[in-house]
Amino acid sequence: MIHLTQLERFLTETLRSAAIADYAPNGVQVRGRETIHKVVGGVSACLDLFAAAEAAAADLILVHHGVVWNKDSRVVEGQFKTRLQFLLSRELTLMAFHLPLDMHPELGNNAMILQRLHLRPIAPFGLYHGNFLSFLGENAMDETCDFFARRVKELFGGEPLVLPFGPERVKRVAVCSGSAPELIREAKEAGADLFLSGEASEPVYHFAREERIHFIAAGHHRTEKFGVQAVGELLARQFGVEFQFIDIPNPI
Repeated sequence: MIHLTQLERFLTETLRSAAIADYAPNGVQVRGRETIHKVVGGVSACLDLFAAAEAAAADLILVHHGVVWNKDSRVVEGQFKTRLQFLLSRELTLMAFHLPLDMHPELGNNAMILQRLHLRPIAPFGLYHGNFLSFLGENAMDETCDFFARRVKELFGGEPLVLPFGPERVKRVAVCSGSAPELIREAKEAGADLFLSGEASEPVYHFAREERIHFIAAGHHRTEKFGVQAVGELLARQFGVEFQFIDIPNPI
C-alpha cells in the first residue's frame, strides 16, 4: 500500500519528468483514490482498459498515453467526457507518463527495446528539446536485415513493415519507439544501418531506398509496452503494491 502523493513524487523523481519538455502533462491526470493497493498498467488510456482495471479491483491506472494532451480542446464533451465520467464515478486514479517513459535510460521503452534485441547503446539518439529520446545501438549479432526483422517480429508480434534497403549486415541500429519516422534522417547521419520505430510515413520509403538504410516499423502500440511494465514492476518491488499489465490490442 502507498499513498498517491508519495507514489507520484517517486515516479516524478525516478522518471525525471519535470526536466522533460513534453506535449502532455505527466503524472496524475485524474485524481481518484488516494490509497493505492493495486496498479493496472496499459499503453493507452481507453474505456476498455478502464473497465478491465475496475474488474481487476485496481485503485490506479498507469499509462503511457493519457487522456489529456496540450493541443486538446478544454471543453469537456464527447469521448473526453465519457472517459472522465467512468473514472470519476469509480474513483479510479489515472496517471500518465509520456516522453519520460520513452526516454528513461533503464526503464524506458527504448532502453528496454535495445536490451531485448541485444543492442549495446553506444551513443544518444533523437534529440528533442534538449533531451535525447533514445540510443544508437551496436548489434551483438552478425546478421542480415532479414534475420534482424525476424527477431523484431518475435519480440513485438504482428507483421512489421520492413524496407530492406541498407547494407548487407546490420551492425548499428537506431531505435525510437512510437511514431518517429522523421528521425530516419538523424539515424542515417549517426551511421545507423537500420532504423527501428513504431510507425512509418510516406517519405520514409524513398529516403531509405535512396540513402541505403534499412527501416522497420514494428507498431506504435507494440513498441511502447515495455516501459509501463518496467515501472509497474518497480513499484511492486519498491512499495509492495500489486501490479498487473493489461494489454488492450491496437494494430497501429
